Amino acid sequence: MILPEHEERLRRERRRQEEYRPPELDPDALETIGRKIERSCLDKKPVRITYASKYGPRKTGGTVIKINPTERWILLGSDEGRQLIPFSLILDAEEV
Repeated sequence: MILPEHEERLRRERRRQEEYRPPELDPDALETIGRKIERSCLDKKPVRITYASKYGPRKTGGTVIKINPTERWILLGSDEGRQLIPFSLILDAEEV
């Protein structure tokens, strides 16, 4: 028999363990991703970004509007709106 407060704690612990942990990218992959993002910003061409969310990788697309190297994020614009994505969450970038 499990007490209700223990059951809730077990549920929280299981959810925490299910959270996605992004892989470490090697320097060559980071450089390639950086070039694709920069090209999208300069040429105003769309790019598809794969980024880490809480429960797994997600994809989004659009044109890179701004790159902020100091605060380490990009601003992606699309028909659905704008999205700010931290560098640390970016897993891949594909030219569309």
